[in-house]
Amino acid sequence: KSDLKLSDLSKELDIPPYLLSQLLNDNLNKGFSRFINEYRVKHAEKLFATRPQLTLEAIGQESGFKSNSTFYGAFKQINGSTPASFKKQLG
Repeated sequence: KSDLKLSDLSKELDIPPYLLSQLLNDNLNKGFSRFINEYRVKHAEKLFATRPQLTLEAIGQESGFKSNSTFYGAFKQINGSTPASFKKQLG
């Protein structure tokens, strides 16, 4: 879900948004955006391995990123390489 918000997840978990934010910050030392983007990048990595025919843009979209620039930036920040480099390493 590319438009997932802290309030959406807090509603699903049945806890107030401020508490979810505090839990993420205090226990994982990360904000909501970083937390969600890590899951999205992990999903993208799986797609690279299992569906190599997909374009980089399609993988970003299927992983929940709204734009290519957001996907590329988050992927590099979390993975340490660009999506293209990661795909190339897989062969």
